[in-house]
Amino acid sequence: MNSSSNSTASSSLPKGTSAMPGITPFTQITYSVIATVAFLGNTLVICVFGRERTLLKKSYNILILTLAIADVLTATLLVTNPAFVLGDSFPYPTNHVMGEIFCRFFWDRVFLFQLVIFSAYICLALSTERWYAVVKPFNYSNTFNTKRTLIYILAAWVWSLILCGSTFFEVGYVPSNPPSRRCKWLFLWGKQPTRAIVGIIQVSFKMIFPCLTMLALYGHMVYKTTLFAASSAESRAKMRGKITRMVGLACLMLTVCLAPSQTNYALAMAGKAKLDNKLHHGLSLLVFINSCANPFIYVLSNRNYRLVIIWKLFSACSGRDRRNILNRGRIHPVLSGSSTDDKGAGDKYMAEETQF
Repeated sequence: MNSSSNSTASSSLPKGTSAMPGITPFTQITYSVIATVAFLGNTLVICVFGRERTLLKKSYNILILTLAIADVLTATLLVTNPAFVLGDSFPYPTNHVMGEIFCRFFWDRVFLFQLVIFSAYICLALSTERWYAVVKPFNYSNTFNTKRTLIYILAAWVWSLILCGSTFFEVGYVPSNPPSRRCKWLFLWGKQPTRAIVGIIQVSFKMIFPCLTMLALYGHMVYKTTLFAASSAESRAKMRGKITRMVGLACLMLTVCLAPSQTNYALAMAGKAKLDNKLHHGLSLLVFINSCANPFIYVLSNRNYRLVIIWKLFSACSGRDRRNILNRGRIHPVLSGSSTDDKGAGDKYMAEETQF
């Protein structure tokens, strides 16, 4: 997908056109709204984990925190990258060396789309964690501990960078062009069928493998807990648990948002579709909607996360106003933190309520 938004912005573009074909004021406003919602929502999720460190004793909470951080970074890069929001108003470098660095590390959006692929593999880790909790509960503690979870996160980051890393070498700097036209795509795989084969391989590792594996893991969990008579009551309870449902919705949302864009990119690499048209940019918008959808999934699908986030939202309030707000929302009395004596109990309650 690095190249799924890879437009063929060439030096022959007329002087009044946008540096990125297909980018309009409408898409710039839409990208800005998506980035703002994603940044604020995921920052709130990060603050919850930052204040309640006991939640990070669970592997799935570490992975959810990692996913929120990736979404915040995605939102930041979405706004600051000239290809989506800033356009020609971006301060393009004029120095040749700085221009080469800018084109290869910023203009090509490699880190932006690497974060999307990284998020896909974090969702895969969450699905695997839920599979062990439901199907292999006796092996869960040995497989998913803090150290191994952190190692997997690092491995997912490196692997996603490798998958997107070829983009570093597919960009050139043309100093003779106007500042906003000096970065140009120089695809390494220019001829068919090589380009089609490379595109299919890239899409397979970026989207097909993680998404199909997530669906297979959840399908196996459903089979084991609903159709397999020997499944334990504990496994069935975990399958119906809040965390399992929440992770399932997040993985499904990522698949729905990512698959169309990647499919279009594979077709484009095979010469069956075009980039930089309305369809292409519409599918790119869909990819980034996933980043702002995750906080809503946490809140709407898991009552306990919802209570914690609402409690944090109103934790700065005091006295009658906070009590009235929390009472109208029917928040658990311990969560209201209306007295100093309840603070420790509230922290304990939140830690217990989000561990499912």
